[in-house]
Amino acid sequence: MTITATIAPAEEPRPRTGRPITPVTPGKVALWLFLATEVMFFTGLIGSYIVFRAGSPRTGYSNAYSPATPLERLLDTEGVLIKSAGPNPAAVTEALHAHAGLTEAAAERVLEAVPHGMAGGFKKTRAEAVAARLKAAGAEVEIQPLAIHKWPAPYDPLTNPLAIDLTAFNTFVLICSSVTMALALQSIRDGKRLRCSLFLLATVAIGSLFLSIQVYEYYQLMVGHHYPIGISATGHFRPGSSLFASCFFTMTGFHGAHVTAGVIALSLIFIRSLFRGFSAENHAPVELVGLYWHFVDLVWIILFTIVYLM
Repeated sequence: MTITATIAPAEEPRPRTGRPITPVTPGKVALWLFLATEVMFFTGLIGSYIVFRAGSPRTGYSNAYSPATPLERLLDTEGVLIKSAGPNPAAVTEALHAHAGLTEAAAERVLEAVPHGMAGGFKKTRAEAVAARLKAAGAEVEIQPLAIHKWPAPYDPLTNPLAIDLTAFNTFVLICSSVTMALALQSIRDGKRLRCSLFLLATVAIGSLFLSIQVYEYYQLMVGHHYPIGISATGHFRPGSSLFASCFFTMTGFHGAHVTAGVIALSLIFIRSLFRGFSAENHAPVELVGLYWHFVDLVWIILFTIVYLM
């Protein structure tokens, strides 16, 4: 009797469902190592800012004197805030020169900072006399007691020149660029080359808008606007104006350099995408530059919160 064994054919492996596992490539490892160094860099930068702020003296900033002025013997003085120069600014300038003891250049700087022009350093009776003279010259004035601060407070126009509302909008702009970057990556993963190129172009445009607004802010701070004495002795907010100014320009300047590098990289990726340089199977450069761009956006949110809002 012959026994025949029948061997059933092996089952074919079933295809996996869900998104395929993205392999770990040398490019990703290199980028993650680079981002790790960037995390350490910005951690040190932000940590230094926190240390400088914590170590700032209690009388580091005031509404009536330039930053870092020793105020121990001036705590009983007052300032005269000029909200409007009125119809005759020349008469107000002359009153500041003749009755407040300011030089002509200093008097002009005070008027340039109106409606936050501050003439400070007066005892109570003299402050009242100077205010009366300025009112007689047609100015709208207000006597303010000396207010001291450890660090410039947000929305304090006498010690803090930062345009928080404008920068909040700029932060929203940068967040939108992260959305378009994510959409570009998803598009190329789906094999939609044209859609990917359009979202890459949008990311470049939005990133460039962010940089343009930052350049405008720098221009206003350093050249285009005149600020009261409590912000800067020269009327312009520049890196040498105060410790706060040095920290601000260092932190936002480094971040701006990173955004610039990101916009350049995105522009190159966009140009390559126009020549069908990427596909659903080959899009590593889009993914890598996207990781960098998301990191830059996250860092800015942290900087905006710490520098502008706290």
